[in-house]
Amino acid sequence: MMGNDGHLALAGTALVLGLASIPLCLFLNLGVVIGGVAIILAILSKGTLEKLLPQAKKAILYGSIGIVVGYGVFTYDLYTVLTDPQSRAQLNTISKQMNGVSFDEMLKELGVQIDG
Repeated sequence: MMGNDGHLALAGTALVLGLASIPLCLFLNLGVVIGGVAIILAILSKGTLEKLLPQAKKAILYGSIGIVVGYGVFTYDLYTVLTDPQSRAQLNTISKQMNGVSFDEMLKELGVQIDG
């Protein structure tokens, strides 16, 4: 059985991950994953206690912000790539260099046709 120190350590870890999720949402959507882990750890830190520790409450808040901002960044990036021809051309070039196939060709293989 976890003592009070265990609850506190888990809540503290959740808080650190929650805080880290906010800036990490700008890098490969890591903030979404880290924010989700922070929320889960914060909930688990409650254990048999009557209510969440203050650190766990903050971890849930910061983790949620990391998730929302992460998905916002992803949505903005996707919108930019699909509507801005210059960004699309740059993505096609990078994709061709990395994968040997352009982004547009990958979309075509998936049966998605986007004019632009």
